[in-house]
Amino acid sequence: MLGVHFKNAWVRKRDRQKHKMKKTQNSEFIAFDLETTGISSFVDRIVDIGAVRFCPANLGFTTFEQLVDPKQAIPPVVTAIHGITDKDVLGQPVIDEVLPAFDEFIGNRDAVLVAHNAPFDCSFLAAAYTASGRRPPDNQIICSLRLFRLAFPHFENYKLETIGRNLGLITDEEHRGLADSLLLMRCLTLAFEFLPQFEYLEKLIAGSNVYRFTDYSSVDVAPPREFDKLQLAIEGECTLEIRYGEFPGPPRLITPKKIFRQNNAYYVKAHCHTDDFEKTFRLDRIASYTVVPS
Repeated sequence: MLGVHFKNAWVRKRDRQKHKMKKTQNSEFIAFDLETTGISSFVDRIVDIGAVRFCPANLGFTTFEQLVDPKQAIPPVVTAIHGITDKDVLGQPVIDEVLPAFDEFIGNRDAVLVAHNAPFDCSFLAAAYTASGRRPPDNQIICSLRLFRLAFPHFENYKLETIGRNLGLITDEEHRGLADSLLLMRCLTLAFEFLPQFEYLEKLIAGSNVYRFTDYSSVDVAPPREFDKLQLAIEGECTLEIRYGEFPGPPRLITPKKIFRQNNAYYVKAHCHTDDFEKTFRLDRIASYTVVPS
């Protein structure tokens, strides 16, 4: 009888804890998506932000959508993906003007942010917040990729558009911030029905890949000692000839702009004369460098 008493007490305690835990279906999420000028958050810029605030158990939702002037050209190969042209973003607000409105939309830190392939979106927004001198939201961010793999294990791939097609939610691909955010909301709401192990939000967070914007923040720093001359080149606006990579190819000319650190690695942002646009190079992959006489 004593064992039964303790077992019943444990069950009651477990049930009380579950009662206190918030159900995933009743929790608040913000799905968000970006379109950019390229794939590198170091040199490319955001051109479109979309987001949707929703609760899986409710039909209602609110949205955020804004084109952004990146102050750099959008390559035609990228326009071919999302359809956004230089003309579309001309006259749109710059990212410094958009972030306050985005922060206001996110509101408090209780909402869980969701992105498909979250590291990509997080890195671009973190770079934008750093460049704007703003502190990013501290909300938890989960990546939907793992959740969809668990919910729909037999899909041929896990691109968001493929998932949407397989679930009968779309026939055409839009590749825009708000459209993809809405699609992510709809896919995720359906996925939760196949993930009973994540009935409670606490379990969902524990079983997800969780990120924060600060994971991708960078800070301007002085270079390591072996790159002291690089700082002098920046101050003197000098051009360098570098050999880059594990198996360096032909030398390339760069004009370094600044040195920064992200995730314990050092980088130099520079104008690459070889490719004629701004690029980022990891310092530990620069095999050699020399100052080009002016």
